[in-house]
Amino acid sequence: MPRYFFHIHDGHSVLDDVGLDLPDISAARTTAIELSGEILKHDVMDPLLHYISWQVEVSDSPELGGRSLFVLQFSVEG
Repeated sequence: MPRYFFHIHDGHSVLDDVGLDLPDISAARTTAIELSGEILKHDVMDPLLHYISWQVEVSDSPELGGRSLFVLQFSVEG
């Protein structure tokens, strides 16, 4: 089972050094969307937050420079 790493980039990078074993890239997409929903729930509820731009990169490596499999990009204006 392949291991997928979910890195968050929002001006700086938070690297996933553990990753998840998932059956395929479709499961990785579902997991990335769920992770993004959790991030939005916590960050957008802040009344002082007027603008955020960030992305979830799914990679085959726990480090920068691995193969990027796909990226979800978000930009929220309030």
